[in-house]
Amino acid sequence: MMIMRYAPNIIQQIHFMKIDLHGIKHENVSRQLDVFFWEMMQKDVTQVEVITGISNRMKELVKETCKDYNFEVVENKINIGSVFVKLK
Repeated sequence: MMIMRYAPNIIQQIHFMKIDLHGIKHENVSRQLDVFFWEMMQKDVTQVEVITGISNRMKELVKETCKDYNFEVVENKINIGSVFVKLK
């Protein structure tokens, strides 16, 4: 996903690394996120996008996994089918 930030005469594009959980069984979500978060932390990535679809259960699983790491989860105001996770 790309987010545009606007300032006078300046447009900055921010690209987020992301994981798409479509097709992942609920019981496998935590493990998939563990691997993804570890890979992103190795690359010094500070924020990622997690595509959950509109499933409330999938979002809860993401939040539970993030809580184990003390990561902050931020709702995506533009796309309700994903959340942002602050890794640091």
